[in-house]
Amino acid sequence: MNNTTSAPNDQKQTVDLPLLDFFKINFISFLVPLYACLALFLLFEYGFIIPFSIPLVFHLFLLPFLFLILYYIYLIILIEFSALWVKFWNKKSPPVQGVFERVLSDMTKEEGKMIKYYHKRGFIIKFPMWLTAKSPFPWLINRTLRRIGHNKIGKNVIYTDNYVGLEFTEIEDNTFLYPTSALSSHAVNSIFGKISILEIKIGRNSTIYPGIIIGPGAEVKEQNVIYPNTVLHKNWRGKPNEFYYYGSPGRPIDKKFLVYLK
Repeated sequence: MNNTTSAPNDQKQTVDLPLLDFFKINFISFLVPLYACLALFLLFEYGFIIPFSIPLVFHLFLLPFLFLILYYIYLIILIEFSALWVKFWNKKSPPVQGVFERVLSDMTKEEGKMIKYYHKRGFIIKFPMWLTAKSPFPWLINRTLRRIGHNKIGKNVIYTDNYVGLEFTEIEDNTFLYPTSALSSHAVNSIFGKISILEIKIGRNSTIYPGIIIGPGAEVKEQNVIYPNTVLHKNWRGKPNEFYYYGSPGRPIDKKFLVYLK
């Protein structure tokens, strides 16, 4: 007796990452600013050092400052070039918020096209984000999020070593995010189910402590303090006239305990 069950209608579902696109996007994004900076370096050497016969000692003294300036220029060109690429993609498939069917292979469906360009935007922003975060110019993180992602970043917003929201975040002025906090404007409900893409909002003068997870659609009001290891789940909302939150999910802290936390 054959106990093997035949299921001809069952299809093996796999997630195939577009590796060629990933390589192409990041490789070209890396090279274009590099060639631009190389051209500036050669212009400096052949347009200033050689014609004016600058002494070797002075030349060597200038090089560290020149390389630092070129590094900054490289980051700016990288951000702007990536932003142009994303602007071109947005004409083909504008970024939208909502809950969508997670179609991974059928490009004839609107969801499939949307997910394709969603992944492309995610690919292209990660390299500038990583490079600016590790550079001597960490404030360029905010420029990256504004120019490449669909983010509204206010003045004096300070990211530290934490996981930023790549798209659809609105962070108002004077917000501080401690290390290991994480923002994610998307969530996959199940590997072959739905994907939620919703904007995260954080009001001005807010403090996000370490180990916090903020999910899609969550809204942190002005002057809120979110204490460590708190989870603000999808579409989380605080309560009126409450400013201090803790727990999973985040809930107001009893006022009698606040004296121990301040």
